Amino acid sequence: MNKQIENSFSWSRAFLDFLFPPLCLGCGRFNKSRIDICDDCLKAIDKFQYPFCLKCSTEITEGINCKICGEEAFILFAWGNYIDPLKQIVIQYKFKDITTPASLIARAVCLQYKDRLERLKADLLVPIPLHPGREYFRGYNQATLFARQLGEILDIPVEDTILYRVKKRKPQSRLNEYQRKRNIKGVFRVSDEPDIPADKCRIILVDDVVTSGATVSEARKTLEPAGFKVVGVIAMAHGL
Repeated sequence: MNKQIENSFSWSRAFLDFLFPPLCLGCGRFNKSRIDICDDCLKAIDKFQYPFCLKCSTEITEGINCKICGEEAFILFAWGNYIDPLKQIVIQYKFKDITTPASLIARAVCLQYKDRLERLKADLLVPIPLHPGREYFRGYNQATLFARQLGEILDIPVEDTILYRVKKRKPQSRLNEYQRKRNIKGVFRVSDEPDIPADKCRIILVDDVVTSGATVSEARKTLEPAGFKVVGVIAMAHGL
């Protein structure tokens, strides 16, 4: 009976693949892989070897401290450079309701940086929130889905009620670095009654893409006056 079920499932999958050929999220070509990204695109992704300090753009080749910025450092752990094919993969994930990259990239980030991330001794992962209207239109917050996958691997709880967005602004991707800093200013608030005591909470922020760092820096500026300690950022991609 089990063999019959297995054969039936294989036939059904083959029939669906015939009707709706599985396409790679990176290049759009037919893809035999079951992770939605072909082997060629996986190899072509410009993966980072080290985390970055968002304050000075220096690679952190050892440990979790920036030798230039010291305690003011803001460390980003990103899987790869925000160029094709990773850029196309993230766009599909962000706007096309294709959520499988969250698990794949979470595993890749943790494989690359797990030891360093554990040294941050974070209590919570906090995804960068969308404005409620934008999240309703999209149907999900891509940073939250990614954070949940990371949380399962790192065994760190995800908390998406501490930080929320109160202003809807232009998408950061359409602006230059100076405009991004002005556009994002004042968009976040901290919950009046957080479930977690702020003075006992070390936070890693999570977002899909970090470019200039304006958004995560504004989130940090909002959280730390309330007593939280932001110890780093995890992202799928970083735009150099």
